[in-house]
Amino acid sequence: MTSDVIGIDKIIGMPVLSRTSGDRLGEVYDLYIDPAQGLLMGVTIKAPNGKFGGVDYRQIYSFGSDAVMITDEGQIAVLDEAWVEHHPHAKKHLVGTNVLTESGNHLGRIADLFVRLTAPPLVIYELRGSLWDRLLGRNLFIYAASAGALSGNAERIIVPDAVVGSAASSLGELVAEPAAARRTA
Repeated sequence: MTSDVIGIDKIIGMPVLSRTSGDRLGEVYDLYIDPAQGLLMGVTIKAPNGKFGGVDYRQIYSFGSDAVMITDEGQIAVLDEAWVEHHPHAKKHLVGTNVLTESGNHLGRIADLFVRLTAPPLVIYELRGSLWDRLLGRNLFIYAASAGALSGNAERIIVPDAVVGSAASSLGELVAEPAAARRTA
């Protein structure tokens, strides 16, 4: 795996710190993504008082190994629980979603998500078809930008048939090839 790719489980729960004040603003609750474009839009933060806030990706200074650094706390938008519930979040809404081709072939369920942090921040889905696939290490990796449609209840993502040809069997294989070549394949 390349150093610019990080799993969502490493990001969720990380402290969020202000670069200008050094204050701890909360922790990453989840990643807010655009599943059709396959982009990280920002992070949802849970403050110590239990309230939610959102930070646009452009206001995130860095994803470190110990904390997420944001430009400053003035960039946090207050979010209510209804907004968090109804907007696509990586862990809360997309893990477990079935991925099918336009021809109706089931590719698997989203087992994990990764983010390629180089601009633009691309989301990668790890798909698994069954428990046997997991035990045998058979996974399928695709860029989330391949998604054509997400059902209203987030139970299904429909992708073009061509995704099968651009999928990879390992994360390293997927990120080794330029993202643009994979997305257009």
